[in-house]
Formats: sequence, C-alpha cells, structure tokens
Amino acid sequence: MQKVKCVVSYEGTHFHGFARQPRLRTVQGEIERVFEELFAYPVETVGASRTDAGVHARAQVFHFALPKYRIAIEKLPYICARRFPVDLALQSATFVDDGFDARRSVLWKTYRYTIVMRRVPDVFLRRYALHEPQPLDLDAMRDASVHLLGEHDFSSFCAAKAQQASKIRTVHRIHFAHDEQTSRLDIDITGNGFLHHMVRIIVGTLLEVGKGQLQSEDVERILHLRDRRAAGPTAPAHGLCLRHIEYPNMLDSLDDV
Repeated sequence: MQKVKCVVSYEGTHFHGFARQPRLRTVQGEIERVFEELFAYPVETVGASRTDAGVHARAQVFHFALPKYRIAIEKLPYICARRFPVDLALQSATFVDDGFDARRSVLWKTYRYTIVMRRVPDVFLRRYALHEPQPLDLDAMRDASVHLLGEHDFSSFCAAKAQQASKIRTVHRIHFAHDEQTSRLDIDITGNGFLHHMVRIIVGTLLEVGKGQLQSEDVERILHLRDRRAAGPTAPAHGLCLRHIEYPNMLDSLDDV
C-alpha cells in the first residue's frame, strides 16, 4: 500500500460538513463513494479538518492508502473531474511517505471569514459572505483581535458541545483586509488548530465590537472567563472558508497566506 495526500476544494452550501454521516450528504462521503467505484474496493480517507455544514474549503487536505501500481496518481484529479459532483473538485494528488498524516501532521491552518458591508446585499456573494448592512468600526475590531493572539484557553470561543478535551490553542495571526470599492471585508485567522465553531464565534464576537455592543478590551475579559455564554453569537457558516493547511517541508511561508 502507498499513502496518497490529496487537496480538495468544495462549495459547502449543500454539504452537511466534511466528515461522513449516515444518510447525509458529506464531502468525505462523496469522495469515498467515488473512490470505491474507481478502485473497486472500500477506501477510508482521513481529513485534516472537520468543516461544519455550509462551510467552504479552497484547500482541504486528506490522505488515504492505495495499492501499489493501481493508478498513475498524477491523473487522479482529471479522472475525478468526470466523476465528482459540480460542487467538489480534487486539486492534486501525490504519494507521500508513511509518516504523513493529514490530521496529525498539521503545523497550522488558515480560515477566512468574508463579510460584505453595504446596505444592499451582493446577490453574487450570498453563498460565500455574510451581509452586514450596519457600519463597522474596523479599528476597534483590530484592537480587539490582538487579545486573541498567542496561546490561550479558548473555552469561551467554542461550542458548548465541543468534544476536544483540551481547549488550549494558539492563534498566530488575525488579518483584516478591507476593499472599500466592493465593501468586502476578509478576516483571515491562522492557528495551530481550532475548536468546534471557534473561528465563527471569534468573528461573531468581533462583529459585536465593530457594532459598538462590546468594547475592544471586553474580548480579553471574555477570553479569561472561559465561558461560552460570555462571547458573541456564532457567525453563519456560509461566510467561512478553509483557505490553507501547512505541513512540514512545504515551501509556503506564513507571510504568503
């Protein structure tokens, strides 16, 4: 058997998340269904991130085991293009050594949350961006985000039902990019890992700051409370996209995200 690393993108609107679930349409379920037909044996994939229902991905990573000499692996994306549904695309497939693990080998991930700040919605971004008609204080949001950088217990910023035993994570960077012409705001959050709903709760809390419902310094207080009830609402899933996952020995640097 040989281990294969794949990068896949998907438009999450009609998926119930990445991870397979009985009787529900999921990204992992669609991939494994097609692979089983293609290779004529059951394929089990391991994904790097369990994106929620409605969340998109530009570069989700997974691995699986393939019998040797079964296929010219560089042709797999083109073969899958004829078999995958229109909202799912295999970007690349490469053989990797046995030590690679799509989930455990991750160095850091970057998620992007997109907001359109204008009174009238942009119908062409309705599936990919949150419409926010109210003006936002971006300087206050930037100031608030500084409190979240570094290693912290993010219990206040994860779903109450989160199953991870440890709520300690490290956020390396939170970057705001505002295009005044299109009224589009992209918030990139990079960290070594994320808890259930963590990015969406961070964004929901920062939006409260931007609207003046919380002060910048309140975010530090919320962080230390370690209580989900203290933070802001969970931002809708459709504005979130998994942008990049970094592994050892890759050429990309943090500055290139």
